[in-house]
Amino acid sequence: MQKKQEELEEKPKKRRKKKKKSRFGYYLYAVVVLLLTLAIIAVALFLLTYVQKIEVEGTKYSKESQITEWIKEDPYTINSLYTVGKFKFGSYELPSFLESVKVSFHTPWELKVTVQEKQIVGCILSDNAYVYFSDDGTVLLKGSEVLTGIPVVEGLEAAHTELYETLEIGNEKVFSYVVSISEEVRKEELAPDRLVWEDDSMNLYFGEICVQLGKLNFDEKLIQLPPILEKLEGKKGILHLEHYNEMSSSISFVEEDNAE
Repeated sequence: MQKKQEELEEKPKKRRKKKKKSRFGYYLYAVVVLLLTLAIIAVALFLLTYVQKIEVEGTKYSKESQITEWIKEDPYTINSLYTVGKFKFGSYELPSFLESVKVSFHTPWELKVTVQEKQIVGCILSDNAYVYFSDDGTVLLKGSEVLTGIPVVEGLEAAHTELYETLEIGNEKVFSYVVSISEEVRKEELAPDRLVWEDDSMNLYFGEICVQLGKLNFDEKLIQLPPILEKLEGKKGILHLEHYNEMSSSISFVEEDNAE
């Protein structure tokens, strides 16, 4: 009788153990399912954001391959989420020929890269090649042809003309004149053939006309040029603007026959 009573008391204990085991199994199953789900999501997200194409916009003289190769130097840029985040919030070093870069999604697996290149302000002829440079002296392009709208600078010597490196300019003051004039030329939409440092003056050549600017107040002088050049079309000679300023509006044009 006592034995039966003990057996009856043991049965609920065994049932409780079974319930505990079944709960543990349920939790384990739930955890496994959750981990598998997260793993599937992670794999799907990785495959979805794996960069398959990089589209580059904004290049004029640099090559698209240069931009994509620079981006791919970071091995993690195979992921589009990482790449967009890096160029929006992270730190990176721009190539010497770029002013800025913006990276955005075209699709989750395609990137759109918009670049702004440094502006070419002029070029010099060195070793039978035209060397194009920016306002900070960075060599942006080298070639055998003169680009339209870019003045050839004469009277400026450079010892070092390696691509994407800084020019070693002999006369820094003259270089500052070149940069200043180039900026104003773009503003006024002028297209000189040559920009020459000669006789202690910066001179612009438009065909057969030489415009002498001196060394000061380039902005004031170049504003006057468009209407004057229009009137002088087809003529040959020297336009004297070296002494022009707000106080003195003296401008003279000496035709070639009268020039000494």
